[in-house]
Amino acid sequence: MIAEPVRWGILGAARIADGAILPALKNSPTCLPWAVAARDADRARAMAERHSVPRSYGSYDALLADPDVEAIYIALPNHLHIEWARKAADAGKHVLIEKPAAMRADEFSALDRVDPALRIAEAFMVRHQPRWQHLRKLMQDRTYGAPLTFSSLLSFHMTKVDDFRQTPDMGGGAYYDLGCYTAMAARFVFGAEPLRAMALMERNTAGIDLFTSVILDFGARRQATFMVSLAQASSQSIEIVCERAFLTLPQAYVPSQTEPNLIIIDTSTDHARSETHAVEFPALDQYEAEVTNFARAVRGFDAPFYGIGDARANAAVADAVFASARSGGWADVKGH
Repeated sequence: MIAEPVRWGILGAARIADGAILPALKNSPTCLPWAVAARDADRARAMAERHSVPRSYGSYDALLADPDVEAIYIALPNHLHIEWARKAADAGKHVLIEKPAAMRADEFSALDRVDPALRIAEAFMVRHQPRWQHLRKLMQDRTYGAPLTFSSLLSFHMTKVDDFRQTPDMGGGAYYDLGCYTAMAARFVFGAEPLRAMALMERNTAGIDLFTSVILDFGARRQATFMVSLAQASSQSIEIVCERAFLTLPQAYVPSQTEPNLIIIDTSTDHARSETHAVEFPALDQYEAEVTNFARAVRGFDAPFYGIGDARANAAVADAVFASARSGGWADVKGH
């Protein structure tokens, strides 16, 4: 247990901050929501009052100047993430960046030579589910042999016309919003980086991708396929085929907060029969698990942590996906 909770500041009055991060910080025994900043001081004040946060600011710089704030959550549109992560680090703050941390891998050069004592990570809350941690152990231990095939669907119907995700220059589109999750999940399962990518994107008149389908080649007979969309019914699945089992994660990315969460494992060797069992995990708020683990890492305790290197690797996959969509052929993932 942490003797002194980490004091957090939120940059941006986004829905993710209001609906997920601030409630998670309030419920975590390791965290204390301390300040909120927005470009509109009234909006920041209203959000702070809703969540009983003691301080609010009408500018991001003012919050970063608060000496009592130790960690920052970047809840800004995608194209602003790296800029403000660097400013937060320069102010001596630990930084948790809403995904995707960057729109291109080369943007991470802006975080070169930050204080190595600072914790900086990309906010993929799903990796902090106990279910996902158990899945990783199954893969690492080769409990069912090596994982060979990963597939995933992740979609919803975006209807808000003024959402920044509708704007290409702000990092809009299905891949930046959802594909970053599915690419991360494939890397998480294989414990490796893909060698190359093949992608097909369908764009709307504004220039964002509404549908994106991807194949990632990890080598050694390992492949990942996934589809993401902002223009179809809600879906969220992960399926993994190992040498000796087929694993399914229902509600893979947004787990139930009221019912047990499952990994369903089928070890049958014949299509005509099924030999399944389920591993159950308690309902949870995965955002609370995420901020709790980050705070524990800040205080020097052992906790799941994925730093800048992991975020850069995920962005390198995005670079290859977009390059493939432009060329119509395979694109190498840089660094491999």
